[in-house]
Amino acid sequence: MNSKNLWIACLSGAALTTLVSNLPFVDMINILCFAGFWASAIFAVWLYRRLSGTVTIRQAVTIGLLTGLFSGILGFALSFLGVSGMQGLLNELSQEAESIPLWGAMIFNFLGVIFNIFFGTIGGWIGGSIFKTSLKTK
Repeated sequence: MNSKNLWIACLSGAALTTLVSNLPFVDMINILCFAGFWASAIFAVWLYRRLSGTVTIRQAVTIGLLTGLFSGILGFALSFLGVSGMQGLLNELSQEAESIPLWGAMIFNFLGVIFNIFFGTIGGWIGGSIFKTSLKTK
């Protein structure tokens, strides 16, 4: 695997996931089977294949997993600013953030990271199935 292209693809997919899941009105896409989470991983696999020329299913699953991990970490970090996670949800619904204890918000946000990894891995697998290149022996 080309590590430079891996970083570019995974971080691009993570940024797209974070945007799709946190921008007002655009976050409604996630109501459709959490499409923003797995579709961003599919995008990352496509981008890696475009940059590298080849991708296997194993590489695609790794790309999806890393995309989910990076988007989860980014979302977790943004939750402290109140634009993502439990705090972002409460701000969007115009409710008081003090009604949820800190430990509850942390658990919710940590589960969000696990959620991102899970759907990112599924998206990587789907992307690998779509964009895989067969390895031909000479």
